Amino acid sequence: MRNFVIITGVAALGLLLLSGVAYSASEIPAIRDARDSTERARVQALIDGARKENVLEWTGSMVEPKHSDYITGGFKEYYGLPQLKLSYTYGAAPEIISKVEQVIKAGRNPPDIIWLPAWDWYHDLLKRGKLMRYASPYYKEYTLSHKAGLSVEGYWVSDAYSNNPMWNVKELEKRGIKNFNPTSWWDFVDPKLTPLTSLSNVVTSTANAIWAIGMRKTVGDEWFVRLAKGKPAVYTRAEQGETWVTSGEYPICLMMRPKHAQDFEGSGGTVGWLYPKEGQVLFPFTPVILENVAHPNTAKLFIDYVRSLPGTNRMAESGITIIYGRPGVKILEKARKYLPPPEEMKVIPMDWQKEITVESVKELRAWAKKIGIGY
Repeated sequence: MRNFVIITGVAALGLLLLSGVAYSASEIPAIRDARDSTERARVQALIDGARKENVLEWTGSMVEPKHSDYITGGFKEYYGLPQLKLSYTYGAAPEIISKVEQVIKAGRNPPDIIWLPAWDWYHDLLKRGKLMRYASPYYKEYTLSHKAGLSVEGYWVSDAYSNNPMWNVKELEKRGIKNFNPTSWWDFVDPKLTPLTSLSNVVTSTANAIWAIGMRKTVGDEWFVRLAKGKPAVYTRAEQGETWVTSGEYPICLMMRPKHAQDFEGSGGTVGWLYPKEGQVLFPFTPVILENVAHPNTAKLFIDYVRSLPGTNRMAESGITIIYGRPGVKILEKARKYLPPPEEMKVIPMDWQKEITVESVKELRAWAKKIGIGY
């Protein structure tokens, strides 16, 4: 009878380990994947710290809640953290920046991870000593980010996204514009088209102000002046621009992402989509760890995960359609139509360190407001 009790106890313990209370080291994928004993020890120490913290708080844009649930599910499994409590706040970048700055000013613990396309703000945080230095071993694999100048050693490497022209083919045909087959950004400032066009409010959006800075380098001020003469509609949220295109209220939008094209096609729409011959700006989109966070071990593990190949593949599987800063990510078949390999894209060259600053964004916003393409 005593032997039966002992065996049953061991069996119960095994079930307990596998059911989500804990994992042995041999069961943790991240430990199995570690390249050597030094790396296994590093990862195990972070896992031990994360188990004590048992929380990750992060906030961002573009990573929708359905994406975050899928990504964090993979994260918990990869590091053997089934009980980890996750808090994700999804919102627009300007709102997130404002809230985080308030928290920093009040001396409170900020979210562990910020994940935004906010290059100028990140650099401002870095100058003020508000970012944690963390050099993930996976950063060296982000060769496309390094080549594009989107990496900052010891702090971040970047994925990216672009703003592309998208149009509703059938709605343009109803307005007498048939066989619209543009190749250039200049095709979109035809006086017949600009009143049918929308774009993001570059005065309020940091990322889209950066787009305008890059575009001015490429097509010059005259392109924007011609656009402004047609009084295009201006939106503050990408969802509004997408709604306008799909409904036909404004059948052209200059600043859509592959996700919007996929959604429109999925709803039965006939999508027009272009990578203009002059190229496009790639926006750095990356997670960083803030200084003085409450859960530093968990934050470091999360950065490791979303920069590793298993983590980036999980991101791609979630439906986030972005341009990855490392090669080898498996892009979903349905996304490839609107997302060519990054090495095939013509990119507007940017000196991110010199050209994208708080001051340059401020100047762009004032100029855009003056000519009438933002408010």
